[in-house]
Amino acid sequence: MRPSARRVLDGDADFDARLLPRLCALPYFREATAAEIDASFAAYASGDFERLCEVWREVADPVRATLPPKVARAYGRAHLAPRRVSAYAFLSSLRAVLAAGVRFRATLRPELARALETGFPWLEHRHEHVPPGFTPRFDFPPVFAAFIEAADLDDARARWQLAAALNEVQQSAYSLHAAARFRLPELTRHAARERALAVSYFSHWAPEVTRELWRQCVLSLDGLNAAVFALLCEERPAEMIARSLVGALTSGGEWRAFRAGLDVPQWLLPVAR
Repeated sequence: MRPSARRVLDGDADFDARLLPRLCALPYFREATAAEIDASFAAYASGDFERLCEVWREVADPVRATLPPKVARAYGRAHLAPRRVSAYAFLSSLRAVLAAGVRFRATLRPELARALETGFPWLEHRHEHVPPGFTPRFDFPPVFAAFIEAADLDDARARWQLAAALNEVQQSAYSLHAAARFRLPELTRHAARERALAVSYFSHWAPEVTRELWRQCVLSLDGLNAAVFALLCEERPAEMIARSLVGALTSGGEWRAFRAGLDVPQWLLPVAR
């Protein structure tokens, strides 16, 4: 259930001293700009969640990470890679994040894990069009859990809702970017699903929050995004490249299944009037 008393939720007073250094220590972490935070928060506070998605695309860098020069040069030439290799790598990384999210809830304190498992029906059935296949091991960075696990259960639930919906806003913008970067036009349809999820999630519940809590949520999500880039580019790049090459040759059916899944409408829980 949602908090019974209406109140504006604020961020942690000690966030910059306690959690921001841990985020900045993550390889590839990029600190969001004030312009990104201000514009997106204003759109969120207006209650126009379609507009929030547009504003994010207009003002925010879709690549939520700082890439070292060597990696940035390789990323800049990503359009030269065979499309099937890029497609398989995209699916593998997407599966890794989805699987990590399921495991993440189980690591939280029991009462919060139960609340997240049972109290958010609109978050179910996410990205069921993504076919099974190679899923590299990935875990959310512990600092993300430290942000979500507010002492007050209602605050923690609101942070989860905010992070889950804002993540879809971010990922929709990135998928549109990736569609052009990797020459995978199908990702524009995937981006549309992520946008629809973001609007649906916020339409079910948009916690009233301060700009500071919004900022802390953006930074925490960017820590998660940085960890994904670290997985792909630093922790297991050889495995990812090898599996993507093999997958491109032997698992073409996965991409066909992904495209076919996009023809099936995304399940969205109707919003109560």
